[in-house]
Amino acid sequence: MSTKVTSLIRDLNFWSRLKIIDRYILKELIGPYIFGMLGFMVVISIDPMIYAMKNIINSSERGVEAMAVLKWFCYSLATDMIFTFPMAMLLATLIVFGRLSKDSELTALKAGGFSFTRLCYPVLAFAMVSTVVAFLFGEFVVPHAVKRSQMIKRTEILKLLPIMGQENIYLKDSPDRTIYVERADNVNNILTNVIISNYDHGTGLLKTRVMARTARHIDGGWLFGDGVLYDYDKDGNGNKIEEFSHKKIFINQKPNDFKRDEQTHQEMSMRDLAKKIRYAHDHGLADVVGLLVEFYLKTSIPFSCFIFAMIGAALGTSNTRAGGFISFGISMVIIFVYYVIFSIARSFGKNGMLSPIMAAWIQNLIFLAAGVLLIKRVKN
Repeated sequence: MSTKVTSLIRDLNFWSRLKIIDRYILKELIGPYIFGMLGFMVVISIDPMIYAMKNIINSSERGVEAMAVLKWFCYSLATDMIFTFPMAMLLATLIVFGRLSKDSELTALKAGGFSFTRLCYPVLAFAMVSTVVAFLFGEFVVPHAVKRSQMIKRTEILKLLPIMGQENIYLKDSPDRTIYVERADNVNNILTNVIISNYDHGTGLLKTRVMARTARHIDGGWLFGDGVLYDYDKDGNGNKIEEFSHKKIFINQKPNDFKRDEQTHQEMSMRDLAKKIRYAHDHGLADVVGLLVEFYLKTSIPFSCFIFAMIGAALGTSNTRAGGFISFGISMVIIFVYYVIFSIARSFGKNGMLSPIMAAWIQNLIFLAAGVLLIKRVKN
């Protein structure tokens, strides 16, 4: 019985089943990876740290608690940490393969029959784990952190009042009906200055229009007040056919539908973005191209860990003199170039100059091609 248990434990122990060279490279990657995460966190914390220090210094004059500023700083730091995963992956591979090359360990391993491609196996496995962790971090941690940081900044630092309503809302109630609301009171479920336009399904011409001063959601329906009903002919001439002080009119929208979603893309997961894209498309709202770009970026940024692992391994092998600080500098330059392409492509995508998926992934494709060329160069 004990022999079977021991055998089962041995089978489940994934680490012990790895080859010695794989365990060695994985262990070597952990330290530089953590160093990279901490180092790049310091870099991205500079701007929020300046803002936090300014508010702490002036806290007595403005009545802002230092603890509130500290909480805002911690949550703000978490919002940008999604970029530290690929940064740390690049730095870790640069340092590890640079040291292996400098100490002639790569030469010894190649003499022992290990090709450069084979040595990259544990690196790519580490990168895939980093990719998954980065994706989960962006899906579950970043949206919560962004919401908390914005709420703390708005209510506890800037001392702003909560938003009670929305203005200038345009919705597509059905394929042949649109609704415009000048103002929606989200607390009392009251709409002000409502216009309902009905169009002919075949010609698309305006048929009827309801203009009401108010609309209240009562007993599951909408009661419109102080309104006028117009009928339009083929030439677009309107005739007043009814005036009413109170009239129940059926529309598909519920009170929550008039609460315009002001969330930024950072506050939403892929699932939230998908829901917002479908809702905007179904209700004829603003163009969804920008939302689609952000949707695809939710996967392209974490996947860059995999690409930077390839580039770091190839560059580290070529640059035998690169220590920790030199590797950090090289990483910063590469990340800067990546971010410039990322920003330009993102802007082009939102302006319709690139397809959404291409705008989100083009920087990865460029750096993937560079990584493949560098690896071929190292192998040759």
